[in-house]
Amino acid sequence: MVFYVDRIEMFSLLFHFEIFKYSYCILTHMKNLDEKDKKIITMINEDWQQGTSKMGKQLDMSHTAVRSRLHRLQRDMLKVHCSIDTEKLGLKMFFICLEARFKSKVINHVKNCPKIICYFNTYGEYNVVMLAVAENTDTMESMIEQCFSFNFTNITKYNVMPIASSSTTCQHVRFFTEEEKSKMNCDFKTDCPHCKSYKEKRCVGCPLYVGYRGIL
Repeated sequence: MVFYVDRIEMFSLLFHFEIFKYSYCILTHMKNLDEKDKKIITMINEDWQQGTSKMGKQLDMSHTAVRSRLHRLQRDMLKVHCSIDTEKLGLKMFFICLEARFKSKVINHVKNCPKIICYFNTYGEYNVVMLAVAENTDTMESMIEQCFSFNFTNITKYNVMPIASSSTTCQHVRFFTEEEKSKMNCDFKTDCPHCKSYKEKRCVGCPLYVGYRGIL
């Protein structure tokens, strides 16, 4: 079944999607952060291009002191990544919610898929939730039918929720070179050349297929 949601804030207690709009992502507890550390992180989130000298003037610190703090934060709890505006690329975001007996098997199937942004181990009705993207609505529907129909015996049920709007459209979308794709395998065993949706040009195909017609 497919349900449309007007706000992804209903998932905020589980996912805290606000972290994806940051150029820096906090990976550990904040208990060791002081006020200046927090201010540095906020300043970088607002303008990642500003230098340590400019930051130091606002913090009443030397640029070397700011740089030292940045090095420590990067070492202990920060990870740099690039967030892509999915809306400007024309990508559609959606959730795939699963109830799986063996979550590790599902994760092994999705970990290399360029269309899966991230996945979560969750509690409640579903124990695996994935955030995914597709190039258009038809491709999303084909992806659900062909890739996520889950002919796995350990999947008991699944649900798909396209995202109608979001607090941020910037996500950590993964891009791979053609050389990298050639070394990767699609664990869903999707056969694009024989897929009805692909042949009718409703679906752009899997990014790992040589005849892929999308941008990922």
